[in-house]
Amino acid sequence: MSTTKTIERIETEVQAAARRKGLTFGELATKMGVTIGYLSQVANGHRKWTPKMRAKVIAVLGEVPGQGKVHMRQEPVDGESTYIRERARELGLTMRDVAARAGLSATYVSRVSRGHKIMTVDVRRRLEAALEGTAEVASAERADVNIQALWDRMNAHDISQNKVAQQAGITSGHLSSIMSGQRRPSPTVLRKLHDVLFQPSKAELRVMPAEVKVVGWRKGERSGMVVRENDGKTARIGGRMPDGANVEFAYRTGYDGTGRTYVHHVIQRGCSALLTRKGVNSS
Repeated sequence: MSTTKTIERIETEVQAAARRKGLTFGELATKMGVTIGYLSQVANGHRKWTPKMRAKVIAVLGEVPGQGKVHMRQEPVDGESTYIRERARELGLTMRDVAARAGLSATYVSRVSRGHKIMTVDVRRRLEAALEGTAEVASAERADVNIQALWDRMNAHDISQNKVAQQAGITSGHLSSIMSGQRRPSPTVLRKLHDVLFQPSKAELRVMPAEVKVVGWRKGERSGMVVRENDGKTARIGGRMPDGANVEFAYRTGYDGTGRTYVHHVIQRGCSALLTRKGVNSS
C-alpha cells in the first residue's frame, strides 16, 4: 500500500518568488546585479528594500516579495510512485540511469524521487532534461502494462511466453505475473522485454526489394516527404530533407513474404509502447 507523506522546508518569501520564476537564489541575485549576501540580508529582513532595490527586483520578478517573512514549504508525495519514477519507467530507465544523465548521485535522485528531499531549481532542471519531460514529486498513478502489445509482438514472432521469458533473462513466473496484471515490470525488465519483442520478426524481415522508407518533415511553414528505397543507396524519391527540419513521421512500407502490404512505424521509445495510462488510447 502506498504511503503519502509531507516534506517541509523553511523558505523566505524572496526565495519562494525566485523559485516560482524558475530561478535559484543566486541567479536572482545575479540578475538583480547584487551579491547573494546582500540579497539574503534583505530577504531575512535585516535590510530594507531601497527604491533602487525595489526597481531591480520588480524588473526580474515582477513583484516585491515580503521582507523577512518565512513559511514552511510543503509538498505531499507518494512514497511508492511519483511522476519522476513513472517517467523513468516509461523510458526504461532505472534511478541510477536517470542520475547518470542528470549528473547527480543515484542515492540523491532516489531520495528526491521518493519525496525524502525537495528539489532545488537546478536539480529540477537537470532531472527534466534527463527525463525529457516535467519532473514532479507528487502522487502518480502507475502506468499499466499494455498486455495486448505483448501478445501482438509474441504472435508476430510466433514465440511462446516461456521463450520470451528465457530470452529476456527473467523467470516464466515473473512474466506470467506481468501478463496477468499482478505485477508491473521494473524499468530494467521493461527494457529487456522491449529488446526481445520489438526486434523485427521473420515476417517483417521477409520483404520484397521494393520496400521503402517514408519520412515526413516540417521546417517553419515548409513541409514535405522524402521516400527512399530500404537499402538507402538507391535513388531517392521526393527530394531531400533540409537541414534543421523536424521529423513529423517515419515508417517503412512494402510487401511481406505472403504478398500482403504492411506499414511499420519507426518506434524510438519502445518502452512506452508497452505501457498504457487510463484515459489515453494506445495505438
